[in-house]
Parts: sequence; C-alpha cells; structure tokens
Amino acid sequence: MRWLSLQSARITSSVALDSVLLLLLAILPLILGARLARLDQRLSVEDPNARRVLAGFYDVERNPTDLFRWSRPEAALFLFGFDGRPARVMVRLAAPRDTADPPVLSVSMRGRPVGAFAVAPGWRRYYLLTPTDPAGDTPLLLRTAAYRPPGDGRDLGVALAEFAAWPITGSAWLPPPIRTIFLVSFPFLIWLICAWHAPHRASGATLLYRIAVALLSIAGGSAAAFPAEAGYLLPTVGWPWWPLLPLALALAWRPARLLLARTAKRLRATGISAAWGGAALALALIVALRLGLPPLAGMSGLVAAVALTILALYRDEGLTFPAEQSMQRNEVLALAVVTVAALALRLYRLDDLPSGMWRDEARHGLLALRIWSDSTYRPVYVVAGADLPALLFYLMAPVLALTGPGVGAARLVSALAGALMPLALWWAARPILGGRAALYGAAFLAWASWGLSMSRWAFPATLDHLLELTAIGVMWRALGQPAPWRAAAGMALAAYAYHTGRLAPLVFAALTAVRLGRDAGAWRRALPALGSAAMAGVIVLLPLLAFIAGDFEGYNRRTGMVAISNAQSLEKRAVALVLDNIARYLGMWHIAGDPNGRHHAPGAPMLDPLAGTCFTLGVGLALVGQRSKAFVPLLWLGLALIPGVLSTNAPHAMRSLGALAPSCMLAGMALDTLIRATNSAGSHPWRRIAPVVVAGTLVVSLSFNAWLYFVAMPGNPAVYNEFDQTETAVGRVARMAATSNDPRLRSIRVFVDRRLIERDTVRFLTGDLIIGVFDGVRLSETVTGDALLILPPDVSDGDRKAALEALGLAAHELTPPLLPNGEAPLFLAYGVGEEAQRLLDATFSLARHDGPLW
Repeated sequence: MRWLSLQSARITSSVALDSVLLLLLAILPLILGARLARLDQRLSVEDPNARRVLAGFYDVERNPTDLFRWSRPEAALFLFGFDGRPARVMVRLAAPRDTADPPVLSVSMRGRPVGAFAVAPGWRRYYLLTPTDPAGDTPLLLRTAAYRPPGDGRDLGVALAEFAAWPITGSAWLPPPIRTIFLVSFPFLIWLICAWHAPHRASGATLLYRIAVALLSIAGGSAAAFPAEAGYLLPTVGWPWWPLLPLALALAWRPARLLLARTAKRLRATGISAAWGGAALALALIVALRLGLPPLAGMSGLVAAVALTILALYRDEGLTFPAEQSMQRNEVLALAVVTVAALALRLYRLDDLPSGMWRDEARHGLLALRIWSDSTYRPVYVVAGADLPALLFYLMAPVLALTGPGVGAARLVSALAGALMPLALWWAARPILGGRAALYGAAFLAWASWGLSMSRWAFPATLDHLLELTAIGVMWRALGQPAPWRAAAGMALAAYAYHTGRLAPLVFAALTAVRLGRDAGAWRRALPALGSAAMAGVIVLLPLLAFIAGDFEGYNRRTGMVAISNAQSLEKRAVALVLDNIARYLGMWHIAGDPNGRHHAPGAPMLDPLAGTCFTLGVGLALVGQRSKAFVPLLWLGLALIPGVLSTNAPHAMRSLGALAPSCMLAGMALDTLIRATNSAGSHPWRRIAPVVVAGTLVVSLSFNAWLYFVAMPGNPAVYNEFDQTETAVGRVARMAATSNDPRLRSIRVFVDRRLIERDTVRFLTGDLIIGVFDGVRLSETVTGDALLILPPDVSDGDRKAALEALGLAAHELTPPLLPNGEAPLFLAYGVGEEAQRLLDATFSLARHDGPLW
C-alpha cells in the first residue's frame, strides 16, 4: 500500500495544476450554458421530431379543425433534459367515444402513479405535476381502455394535439449534479489519457489532446444550453457506473499498471499453470452465470479470470501467429472430419426438426416454385410476401423441382450452406491466425447450436455469411494480385442473400485496410487489384442497384420497420435503446441469448460453456494484441453486430449471425494460444495433457450443442409453438396419401378444412396435389370410398358435428397425432373406412419415439 501511495503521489503532483485548470475550463461553459438554457419542452404532433417524444402513437391525422395523433391503449410521452427536476406537464387531449362514459387516462412514471383523470370527448388541456429521473430518459406511461370505432381495425386510446413540459424550478448556475458530473467526465477522461502519455508523446500530440479537451468542454456547455436536445442525443445512462467507474480506473491506472507489471512477472514465473488456472476459473464462472450467478458479479469475475490468463500468457513480443504453410495430412483429415460432422448435424432429421415449418419457409418455397415454373418471373428482390433478396429462391428452385415440395427439400439449400460455413471459416481464418487456430474455430462453428438453429430452416441468413467468409479468404490471400475481383464479387453476392449482406462491403473495406496496414507501398501495389475489385463488385450489384433505384421504399421497408429509430419502446428512446442493445449483445454469449424459440433455445446463451470460455479468452487476447492479426476477428465481430445493435428485439440471433464466425475464430485462437504456450513450456506433464484437453474441449462442446438442439429444444413448447405445427402435419398427411407405395393408402380421399387449405404452409406442401375442401357445411365432392377429413384443433362443437354429417353415416372420429409434449392434438380427424386411421399412423410413425414427438 505504501508503494501504491508513493506512485499515486508522484502522478498527482505532476498533473495537479493542469487538473485544476481543466476543471475550470470544463465548468465555465457549463455555467454559461445553464444560465442561457431554455428549460421548457414543447411539441406539436406534426413536428418532425415528434417521434423522439411519442411512443405508441399512430401517424398524424386531420379533422376540420385540428391535427392530432391517436395513441394506442398503452403509450408514452418522454421528458428530456429535466434530470431529476420536477416537471409541470400540459397535454391537449380528446377522447370521442360511442358510449356516454368518458374514458379514464392513468399516468405513471416508472411504476409510480402520477395521476388519473377522465378525458372529455372534445379538446381540453390537462395539467400534471410529475417527478423525473435524475439519469436517463423519463417516460410518462399513458394507459386507457381500448376503443375500436366502427370501420377502424386499430385499438385506440386518446387523441393528442399538443404537449408541453417545463420545470417547477427556474434556471440554476449548473445543470443538476448527475448531469454536471456526466458532462465534465468527458474532457476530464481525455485529459487523464494525455497525462499518462504526455512524457512519451511529442508536443504536437499533447496539443491535440488539449484541443480535444477544449472541444469537449464547449460541447458540454452546449449540452447544458440545450437540455432537451442533449437529453435525447446524450442520455445519462449507466449511472453510477458511468462515468464514475472509468474515472476511478483512469486515476488509478498509472500505479495499477506498475502493479500489473509486477504481477505478470510473478505469474510468468509460475509457468503455464497460472494460464490454465485462469481458463478453468473463467469456465467455472461461465457455468455459474448459466446457473443464476448475478451478472455483475459473474462478469466482473470473468474479466479478472481472463486478465489472469493473459498476464500469464502474454510476452513482451506480443502475440505471434505461424505463417501460412502448405497443408499437412493431419490438417486435411481433421478438416474433413469437421466438415462431415457439420454436414451430418444439419441433415439429420432435417425434415422434422424443427418440428413444423414456419410460414416464411413456405412462402420462400412457393417463390422458388414460381421461379421454376414461370419463365417471366425473375425477381431480384421480393418485397411482397418475403421482403428479401431473391438469391435463396433461385437456389431452392431446382431442388424443389426435382424432389417436389417438402419440408426437408425446402431447407436443404440453407442446411448445405450451413454445413459449408466451417470450411469457409477455416479458409478465411487460416492465413490470419494459422492452420490450427482456424481448424479449432471451424470445429466450434460446425456444431454451435446457434449455427444449427439458423441453418436448419429455409432462410438465407447462413448463405449470406458463407459468401462473406469465402470472399474474405480470397481477399486476404490475393491482395496485390489480380484475383481480388473474385473476392469483391463474392462479397457483393452476399447482398443478394439477406439484409445483413448490405454490411458486407463495409466488412470487406475494413479488413482490406487492416490487411494493408500503414504501408504506403502496399497500398500502391494493391491499387490495381482494388480497382478491379470495386469494378467487379459494382457489376455484380447492378441488378440490385437498378431495383433499388426503382423501389427504394420497398427495398428498405423491412429494415425500416425494425430500425431502432422506429422502435415503439415505452421505456427508452433511440440512443438509450442502442446502449441497452449493446449491453444485451455483450451478455448474449454467457447470460441470456435470443428469447425467440424459432431462432435458438429461448434465452439460452449463444455459445456453449467451453466455446464461450475460449471466446472470452480470445477477446482478451485480441484487446492486448491490437497491433497484431489477433485484432482482426474482434474488429470483424464488432462490425457484424451493427445490424443487431441498430434494430429492435435484441439480442436477435438472425441479425447478429455474422458475429458467429469471428466469435469462433476468437475461440479457436485462444485455444491454439494456450496449446502453443503449453508446448513451449518446460514442463513435460503439461505437454502430455494438452492434447487431451483439446480433444476433451471439442468433444464436450459437440456433445453439449447436440444435446441442446436435438434433445432439449424439440420438447420445449417455446420452440415448437413458434412453427406451424398443425399446417405442417396436414401437408404431411396429404403428401403421404399421394405418394405412398401402398395402393390402399393412395386410394384415400383427403379433405381439409377451408381455413387450413388457405394457409401458406399447407399451400406449399400440397400445391402439386389435388385436395378436397370442406367449407364448414359440405365437402367439395361426394365421398365414394375411404376418406379422411381434417379440421383445426380449436373448432367448435358445431363444426365437428357438421364434419361428421358431411362425411355420412359411416364417419367416425380418428385418433390424431399430438403435439411434441403429448398434451393436445395437432388437428381433429374424421374418417370413412379403416384405412384413414392407418394413413395417420403411417404418416407420423417414423418420427415417433418414446412419445408423440414428430
């Protein structure tokens, strides 16, 4: 402690005077801004910035006298810039109703009631006195009974014409305390960085730091002068961790750095044991996080465990990676095993896991069949019914034409793309990280449950990233040669696969810049290749660019719907939502993943514990090796998360799927670094144990992911209820009746309720078949032999009676297949003859195991 005190005193004496001047420089603009600040917040509904303040409101409407917006039954008004000061709020509202009783509007703030009052049919002004949050956004939640006027399908609340708010207290000499600390922290942190580096920097660099401090101080004063705008664009989030924790770390950095240096020296003296100990601790903490350890404690401990491992591993020369060498026989065999494993995991029970198609899969199959059968239909981007680029549909078309409509056939292209992704990752990562790290990363990717979930359905997300990985591998090898045009063409093709493919040019440009670095000569040599690559990319994109020019709104409709700027969150606004999304994505690997069972095991972390441990160590290694190739996958990972961070429903497994490959690269890099450090250590027992640890890590990782996807997920209602269980079962029965080798089953006439026959999944699976229809009263044709009639599972007793009457006196109720949990039927079935029941049993018997799981 005495040593730390001396170090702290030394650093304090060198910057004390500058720090006083800095505080004056930062506070004076705040004082000026606070004195000039306009504290009220006013809004009319047609204001261009209305969406900043309003959440849960419909678009602007007009009557003969006023412009207004209808709210939904739950909506919110946001107050910005009050920062803990009580506010007086005025709203001009109306609530016309068919009934005599006016609706009651209740207003609350973060669960605290603010007021409740009846809203008159005509326009009136209502005033409220409300507290505000000292940090972050302040949402006023509005709740009222839903109202649906005749001829309008919307659920409405109240109509809003004007909104205003102003603080009870007047202007002060400074913004509120938390806001003041927040604004002062930015120039102060920059100055502390300058204080660390000043002895080692030229005077010009110090001048740049001083200019940055001055600009941030002026920006702080501007934020104080315009509190409403600053409250929206620069919310005080994360208090008290931000900015107090970074400030404390910055103040303690110089003595802590010396302490870390001494600690690292001692850890290295202990040999490789400290590194493996840190890795084991990280694994234990990740498992504990899954079992309910509080995230703050778990993540703090995880950072300490990673630091322990890196301090034991990292050498003064930094991270080094073996140069790319010709492939050895063992590498070829291992890569073949990984590829076969990836293929097997994606083709096994592809027809019935997930158990049921999703409607979008069926729509994609219908589009593919239309492309095959209609020579005049050649879309580039499909807006209606898909909102996707058309590449996947063209690849699906010959498969469905050859095999006929089917669940497995529709999913085959995506599954094969997913199976090839580990090979593409190895191709992209090998010249960057070395053969062994690339192989480990490919293995982690081959069986990651995240990748399995995304590739075992008819969706183009996996195809996008397969093209991107392939293009990166070509680019990294071929820069400076004529070949990069192939990489650019492959990267441009990714834009035809999925929405995240729009990010591919940015990834390509960033990794190209990293590849060439600061070597001006390398850039000059690469210019011809880069020119040809740009030209090739533009040529490939020409059809898509032509479509965008003709229908820009249609091209951006889906991305606009999910964009964070259009989010209807009643808790946070755009900037705060982005920061919240970042926190959610940081936690998705170990704490909580995508809650949507269609995308992954609901809420389960996106990586298994062993792959997650290696990934976390890889992130630490990349951070300390910023000037080495170790930083490449981390940069790639950050870029891949942009679509998810800037959209709603975080964490979203599909929009962030591009992060899976660089995550596996980081995991493979960490495992390879540990093994190379172990092999270079002098302890022979560790050298003998290392291969066992690698094999055990990969085998346990494979086993965990296979169990999660093939055992845990199929029986989870939160997973199978996300798919069209009934519709898929109907399609299976119809296809079995049409394609069975048994002539008695083929002779059965199948009838389907009209409500089912119109749904996309049934249309896709039965589009090439002749199916009878039951309209609720009668059948589409007379029953002359064995027949089967299928109804939805939730029909009324009257519909059941009508079905029996339509089939005739010989009709009887059949035993239908059940949901995977065995608790409810997939549909209701009635038949004539004995063969109808046998058709149902034959259709679902192949997928039944110990219970009614199919």
